[in-house]
Amino acid sequence: MLNNLLSGLFGKVVDNAEGIIDEIVTTKEEKEKLRIELKRIMLEAEREAFDKEVEDRVSARNMYAGDAIIQKALAILFTTAYFGLSFVMFRYFVLNDIQLGDYEIGFISTIFGAMSAKVNTIIDFFFGGSSKDNK
Repeated sequence: MLNNLLSGLFGKVVDNAEGIIDEIVTTKEEKEKLRIELKRIMLEAEREAFDKEVEDRVSARNMYAGDAIIQKALAILFTTAYFGLSFVMFRYFVLNDIQLGDYEIGFISTIFGAMSAKVNTIIDFFFGGSSKDNK
């Protein structure tokens, strides 16, 4: 994405610079030399931008290389709450031994749906690419 943005910006700079080159420089040889030098400068700037982008990714990966205790505590709390809600829903829908109003059913169902979407994230975090066993 950054590369596309920079290419667009550099493309406009090159187009504007070529117009200026055409107005200032009169000989064909000088125009060609300036165009080549301008393209070299733009390619170098794009390469530097790409290197910075890669460097940012590396530093982000290094920052999250180790698991913090808060990540584990929140994952345990989240998982416990998820299974607690599952138990309540099981008792209501299957065993029919608790009574819930429409508001409670809607609230629990909404939270359960949102939590179900995040269970995959927790599993991926602990057992997927972030897992130390996979490194």
